[in-house]
Amino acid sequence: MQVSKNKMSVLQLTILTTVNMMGSGIIMLPTKLVEVGTISILSWIVTAIGSMALAYAFSKCGMYSYCSDGMGGYAEYTFGKSGNFMANYTYGISLLIANVASAISAVGYGAELLGTNLTPLDICIATIAVLWICTVANFGGAHITGQISSITVWGVIIPSYGDFHYWLVLVQS
Repeated sequence: MQVSKNKMSVLQLTILTTVNMMGSGIIMLPTKLVEVGTISILSWIVTAIGSMALAYAFSKCGMYSYCSDGMGGYAEYTFGKSGNFMANYTYGISLLIANVASAISAVGYGAELLGTNLTPLDICIATIAVLWICTVANFGGAHITGQISSITVWGVIIPSYGDFHYWLVLVQS
């Protein structure tokens, strides 16, 4: 059996999943909830249980469904082609919104880092540029995307570690 060089490795898939979970805000919970106090640990527990429940549900769907089309295939198995369409359509819309939000955040952080004031038109143009740069980076295939994720994950982990350490110090005092 011939293995394609364009596929992602298990490590790259794990990193990509980690980056997606971090991007969804779970990693930033300590910083957001530090003002609440020690009760914010409950939010970590609830979030962890919710994440595990979603992962469990998808793993069960994968075990019981012979369809290899992911969420759309799982929905099609039960609800037919309209279920497949709705699952994939809503997932596509959520990705569109999330990608634009991430690009706007990147532009905002970049403007702050560089100490520049951008007009709304500048922000729009820079956001479109960030989206296109990310799109072009994905033209190389899944393997290239995995390599990029392996590097960029540290941009999330390093600042988050400092925030988590700060949160632990505050909770202990």
